Amino acid sequence: MNIHTVSGKNLSKLGIGSFGIGGRGHRNVELTEVRDDAVYIDAIAYTLTRGLNFTEISAGYAHGQAMKLFKQGLDSSSVKREDVFLTNSLYPVDLADMKTAWDDIEFFYDIFATDYADSTLITASLVAKFGEEIVYKLLHTLLHENRTRFVSISNANISFIREFKREFGEKVFAHEGHLSFEIRALQDSGVFTLCEDLCIANIIWRPLRKGLSAQNDWPLLRELSGRYRKTSNQIILNWMIHLGYHPMVMSTNIGHIDENIEAQNFEMNESDYQRMTDFRPEHYNPPNVDWEKDGNGDAILTLVADFEKHIGVNEWNEA
Repeated sequence: MNIHTVSGKNLSKLGIGSFGIGGRGHRNVELTEVRDDAVYIDAIAYTLTRGLNFTEISAGYAHGQAMKLFKQGLDSSSVKREDVFLTNSLYPVDLADMKTAWDDIEFFYDIFATDYADSTLITASLVAKFGEEIVYKLLHTLLHENRTRFVSISNANISFIREFKREFGEKVFAHEGHLSFEIRALQDSGVFTLCEDLCIANIIWRPLRKGLSAQNDWPLLRELSGRYRKTSNQIILNWMIHLGYHPMVMSTNIGHIDENIEAQNFEMNESDYQRMTDFRPEHYNPPNVDWEKDGNGDAILTLVADFEKHIGVNEWNEA
């Protein structure tokens, strides 16, 4: 899918993860890992200047601070608003009612001093909460009024992705889902392949699992890191980029930002990419995920955050 910024720039292979800017947490929960504002602003400005030009952001992230700080970082950089692809996301955990959703949309426009979002993202769980008619009407209104260029979805199953594509056609930009070295639920379900077939971009959230994949010291990652003289995180990101996906990464450390960006700039042997794709951890017993959004199963975030709790001790002995 060939999507550009308003100024005509191609989207970077890597995106900027915004969850964690201003602290980790959604609305109405206490934030964790909060740092000085200047740390985030400087990191965002540096990342944008280095060429990463798209992000997904929400008014619920860090109680609105994520948007405010991202805008300050943008203003501190040499990059213009029209050079950046901004997806405004609406998550049910942050929204008591649809009025709050509209308030959050206006908040996005006010903070970024803009009259459009490049994409407006909803989740399948938002549709489950408020109903398809109401949520789809919101998106159609934004598209009709040119207040969003595209629409996107997150953490959806195959049937919902097909339905969403039928509803919005060429205006569908992306599906945001999780993929990491260990967790392949969406990959195995065929979601990524379906999106490719439907010309929907695959955006990957938390691709490095906050560094846990590297910390687990998997033998295959260790081998490839030595062969290509790259870090485990670079091997993972490079593999995802090779697959045609766009992982989003967040860091306030300049060295880590440079490390992530360098992941775009090398190639591995095709056989090694295939080994990465074929890898599955043994003795792994994941919980059922609530793909249907009917309350039966765990949220996808549980699968990602608690991987180490779901894998048997034998795997670690072998590693």
